Amino acid sequence: MDERDERAVEILRELGARPAAPFFEGPVAEYVMEVLAPLGVDTQRDSYGNIVAHYRGGPVGSEPPIAFVAHMDHPGFEIFSVGGSEREFVGRALGGVPVASLRKPTPALVLPRHGGRLPATLQPWQGPPPEEGPERRVRVVLKSAAALSPPVSVVFDLPDFALDGDTIRMRALDDLAGCASILAALESIVSEGAGADMYAVFTRAEEGGLFGARLMAEAGTLPGETLVVSLESSPVIPGVAQGDGPVIRTGDAAYTFDADAEQVLIAARQSIRERDPEFKCQRQLMSGGACEATAFAVFGYRATGLAFPLGNHHNATTSIPDPDGGVDAEYIKLADFLGGVRLIVEAAKSVGRRAESPTRKRLGRVPDEIRHRLEGISEV
Repeated sequence: MDERDERAVEILRELGARPAAPFFEGPVAEYVMEVLAPLGVDTQRDSYGNIVAHYRGGPVGSEPPIAFVAHMDHPGFEIFSVGGSEREFVGRALGGVPVASLRKPTPALVLPRHGGRLPATLQPWQGPPPEEGPERRVRVVLKSAAALSPPVSVVFDLPDFALDGDTIRMRALDDLAGCASILAALESIVSEGAGADMYAVFTRAEEGGLFGARLMAEAGTLPGETLVVSLESSPVIPGVAQGDGPVIRTGDAAYTFDADAEQVLIAARQSIRERDPEFKCQRQLMSGGACEATAFAVFGYRATGLAFPLGNHHNATTSIPDPDGGVDAEYIKLADFLGGVRLIVEAAKSVGRRAESPTRKRLGRVPDEIRHRLEGISEV
């Protein structure tokens, strides 16, 4: 790895050391702001806690800006009530946690607001049926008694970060890998003073229903002409392989994305391959779940996506609905992650070249001899 690759991995490692669940993204947000501070880019937090950084440098012409979006949260739990003892509390799932974690004892970490990590076990709910649905409620049993004032965040007790050969394993690659890739790419863009009009966006509460992105899109925080690229770690599906590069995402489980926005990524891929013919990149409709591109598309933005092929999606070793499955760290390939950073950097500089994408160049003009052969003929 070169220096920039090492920096990208360092950012991802630091993000992994800051566990976050929906609505409890504070530590991740603080680190994102820490990385953004020395870059000198315009940075703001909207009224919902989403972070928006804007870089505009060099000759960018009249092309629309491009925004790269990732969410700071990961499925987890929150303690919302005190239980029947000094060690027992009542918790509920936030986002798509594995059903196995609701059905059998699962190691967890309770994260008090003042800091620290309290070892605990998630136990199946055994009380009277609650109004909110017993299937999403758990008992949170601490190993040692502690005074907690709900709400309190709870995450799985899994590795923050581990680099195992060419594989990255983390509690929450979805979507810290997206956050890290955007931050690393923005650092590169700023350091070279590249010609680009780029937004770096970090959202909240995605796992419960794309909430941060929906509120931001509804508010029109980004200019209406912005091309939006959602960065995700998305479950491996047939036709996608880990190690074959990041995936240009043509759609998700809910929506088909915008062809014009996608051409920025296609043009960027082509530009990289002209310099490095071995550069790996895939293209696929990643139907394993919905992502924030859909949230922005619903509000009229031209949106597309980029995904890192992910194993153990949402920490489920088999599938999220499988009650007999296990809970373990998510994992992606290092080369896919670093390739994604390269593609973001190139895409930020390639907005004006989207009209020159290989498909448009190949199909945008019909050869004169074919035109002349076809025109004026009424019978075949």
